[in-house]
Amino acid sequence: MKVIHYNDKTSYKDFKLQAQSENPDLVHIHACWSLKAWRVMLWCRRHMKPVVLSPARLLMPWHVRHCYWLCKLPQLLIYQKQMVKHAHAVVAVTEQEQQHLLTMGILPQTKNTEAWNDRVVFIPDYRFTSELTEDDMNERYALLYQKVIDSHSFMVMSADDRKAENTLLRLGLSQDIESQGITQEDDQRVQKLSADSWRKILLHADEEGILQEIRKGAALLKIAPQSIIGIERFPLRGKKNTQPLPTDKALMIPLRLKEYSQEKNATAADVELCRVILNFIHEMNDGTLSRRHVADLYTALRFTDYNENRVTQILQILKEKKTAQRLLGILHETLGLEEGFMPMEMRNDWGTRKISKLLYRLNIQ
Repeated sequence: MKVIHYNDKTSYKDFKLQAQSENPDLVHIHACWSLKAWRVMLWCRRHMKPVVLSPARLLMPWHVRHCYWLCKLPQLLIYQKQMVKHAHAVVAVTEQEQQHLLTMGILPQTKNTEAWNDRVVFIPDYRFTSELTEDDMNERYALLYQKVIDSHSFMVMSADDRKAENTLLRLGLSQDIESQGITQEDDQRVQKLSADSWRKILLHADEEGILQEIRKGAALLKIAPQSIIGIERFPLRGKKNTQPLPTDKALMIPLRLKEYSQEKNATAADVELCRVILNFIHEMNDGTLSRRHVADLYTALRFTDYNENRVTQILQILKEKKTAQRLLGILHETLGLEEGFMPMEMRNDWGTRKISKLLYRLNIQ
């Protein structure tokens, strides 16, 4: 576990050079009210690095009141609130500070009912208390860092880890090695995974609702990965949906899918595939998409007996053909979906790259 510590004594340029050289798993910012610290936070968000923030009591009311109207209020409105909000954990050195961080508002004398960040952890500073030693404090920080990393496993996965997860998911969905055409390179990549890589893959699979498929894929390769039961993590943020995509109804309303299906004499299988594609697009636009939905779309395309022309015609009428073609291109690249299982020609353009970036930001692939 590589951790970079940043404080105001370090320039932003030096931090960037250190981060690019060491490629840390996590960045701990020991700064507050600093524009440089905000730039570091933005760099971490851009490069998908988890952040732990230590305000060091500088957000307490008596400090915020100092030069409030000229300095603190503009800083709070422009970036300081966002720093607290986007940190993956905030460290309080006293119980009083912890309580304040959970209720603080823009005005120093007001209290919010909803915290800017509910991941506030109390770790006393050994220099100000006799309750713990320096080693005890460092141990608590190490546990916090591990908890943050385990709660954001996708952010610390390497490119090989993500490729290995794709291989395992592909196997788990088909439950068959021969028909999937897994290459020797794919097999060796999975076989060489370290215990730490397995931990990240399993935790990410659990968050995305595909843990069962990943374990099935590992079993087909005669691998028994470790258990992740009991690993402590923060509750998931956001509104990610890990339930399977519904096939009996379209979430995008109104769609008139029934009328168009009757007009094209579509079968139940044709309509079901169209619903899966449309519901996938809906979840993606709504920001609730998960890896579970990617698996559902792949399964529907590969294992449903549908009429390609009818499916294509219906999607074209509904003006979702191009988006569907881009999704086919992404599935081909990540899960190796063959052209023979595609209802139409895949598409690889700026829109495909835009969707790929969105899936990355959603911690999917």
